[in-house]
Amino acid sequence: MTSVDLAFPLAGERVARDHGYALYGALCRVVPGLHTAAWLGVHPLGGKPGDDGTLALAARAHLRLRLPASHIAEVLALIGARLDVGGAGLVVGAPRVHALTPASSLDARMVAIKLTLAPRRMHAELGRETLDVAGFAERYASEVKRQLEAIGIRKGFELRGRRSLTVGGRRVVGYSVRVTGLSADESLALQAKGIGG
Repeated sequence: MTSVDLAFPLAGERVARDHGYALYGALCRVVPGLHTAAWLGVHPLGGKPGDDGTLALAARAHLRLRLPASHIAEVLALIGARLDVGGAGLVVGAPRVHALTPASSLDARMVAIKLTLAPRRMHAELGRETLDVAGFAERYASEVKRQLEAIGIRKGFELRGRRSLTVGGRRVVGYSVRVTGLSADESLALQAKGIGG
């Protein structure tokens, strides 16, 4: 199944820097079927971070969706829609289709993987248990390796820094991930299927 990126031009000025969940919610309000669409990938919006926790959108900002080409018709209802992204109004234009292009190295800004029973340790100063960061990173890396192998990728990867975002008022922790040494087929497979939640 061929996957593509759809790039919808956006009219708007500013959104919250941590806008992922609000953007996803806004898309689902326009196209309710997206709520259960495991085939959909939503790229974060690009722009210049402000000191006030916002992101100033570029003059040529785009909403980028990654999806199988067979699902393009399902998202075309977004054309002309006004999205409420956490109080920021964005108007969606007509998209352009972009084929995925292979690269020997791929970076993900954040990969979220749900680990059951995340490792914890007693924090003496706080008098309570906190996340065992080293143990979490080890279990996380093991799961990244497992998911890459499930796609047929046995190449090197690197965790490049812990990240978090807010989903429905809850903090979700993940890592920035880089995968290197990919063949063209492996690169396209990873871009199409992805890893994480």
